[in-house]
Order: sequence, then C-alpha cells, then structure tokens
Amino acid sequence: MRWFESSHPSTLSQARTVLRTAKAGEVFDKISPRDGAESVRSLIAAWLAGDALRAAAHFAPAAEYREAGREPLRGRDAIAAHFTRFFRDGPAWRFEVDSLFASGPHACVVYRFAVKGPGVEWRERAGCAVVGFDADGSIAAWHEYEG
Repeated sequence: MRWFESSHPSTLSQARTVLRTAKAGEVFDKISPRDGAESVRSLIAAWLAGDALRAAAHFAPAAEYREAGREPLRGRDAIAAHFTRFFRDGPAWRFEVDSLFASGPHACVVYRFAVKGPGVEWRERAGCAVVGFDADGSIAAWHEYEG
C-alpha cells in the first residue's frame, strides 16, 4: 500500500466518487485517457517553470479552478491572474505528483504541495485534484480536495 492510500483514504474516496458520478452529458469521445494525462503533465510542467500564461492556456475560457478550502476562480483570465500573482509574490513552493489517473474526460491527480515557512521549515499537505476536460481537450474544471 502506498503512503497516501493508508494516510489519506478520504481524499481518494472523494475523487473516486466524483469520477463515478459524472453526468452522461459530460462524456466526450474526443478525449482519450492519454490526452488527459498529457494535458495535466503539461500543466504541471508550466507550473514548475513558473509560467503563468502557459499554465492558464491549458484551461477553457470559462473554466473553474478551485483550490481546497478556497472560493473557485472562474474564467481563464482570473486563473491566469491568480497564477501570475502566486508565481511572482508567493512563497517558495514545491508540487510533487504521486499518482495521475485519467479516463475519458476526467483525470485525478494525487499530489503533495509544500510551501516554505519561516526559516527553513516546509509545510506540506497532501491532496488530490479532480480534473474535467471539455470537448476540445481544455481543462473545464480543476477541483482540489485536501486529505
């Protein structure tokens, strides 16, 4: 058993529930699991490079982006502004992917996110993001759950 399965079962359970209960109208034949996984990997590479505009380009114009415990951001412009502020003004951070699952128009990313606190201390949290894609393969929804 991997560490996040034993220590964060509620996060995986939430993600599986969201993926199982997707509405039939949300399924698009154009998106293969490989496409979704590649899109998420490309988004994360843009984040790690600190490239807010390239990261935001992965999202649909009317996308919703919600970090765990925060109000959702709506629209690519708002998402780009958020990423820009975070990369420019935010603390030192790291993002590590533990697992990436993709199926049709959905993906689930199990990750660890850490920010550098005072001194040399890092504060880390585990979570997952349930990702939904639109018919064009853009990210229509990114919803994070903390576990």
